Amino acid sequence: MKTKIASPRVPSQLVPVEDLQALKDSPEDVRITGVMLREECVTGQDYYGVDVEKSRFEKSKFIDCDFEKASFVDVIFENCDFSNSHFAKAYFSRCEFRNCKCLGTVFNEAVMKHVKIAGSTLKYASLNDAKLESVEMNDCDMSESSISETIHKNWTASKCLFVGTNFFHTKLKNFDFTSCELANIIISDTLEEIRGIKITAIQALEAARLLEMKVE
Repeated sequence: MKTKIASPRVPSQLVPVEDLQALKDSPEDVRITGVMLREECVTGQDYYGVDVEKSRFEKSKFIDCDFEKASFVDVIFENCDFSNSHFAKAYFSRCEFRNCKCLGTVFNEAVMKHVKIAGSTLKYASLNDAKLESVEMNDCDMSESSISETIHKNWTASKCLFVGTNFFHTKLKNFDFTSCELANIIISDTLEEIRGIKITAIQALEAARLLEMKVE
């Protein structure tokens, strides 16, 4: 039975803000809660350890920014660009990414629980050593991304692109790829990663290539 993903608990009334950095550096040093951040555009900012909850980010660009060890609980990101930003060891709980761009974004060792990612691109992104629990990806481009040595439970993907994706040492038993595009993936010589996966007959040709088999 498909696991239900808990939705973000975001209030209907939020306080508009224009500068996430100013909130992070406030002398109170408290978590940022109940805010609406819209159309902020920054490059190379340091948001290390920022703590955000019950908030929305819309039409904002955070290019090459540092969100290492940041925490996001009950947060919606919509039409945002996090290209080349770093979320290493970040924590996400009950979050949604809607139509976002995460080109080359680093999520190494991040923890994601009850997270939905839809209509987004994560090309060249890195989720190495991440922990995914109850994560749903829909209509996402994961081409050339790296999902190596990742631990996952109740992680699903539909209509996603996994072209040239690195799954080295990430066991995918029972993972359903039937609605996705799967090609030129990177795995170990033991093929441990793809044992027990669910694929279509056409995708089986890709598996046969990995096994160096001839299909006639």
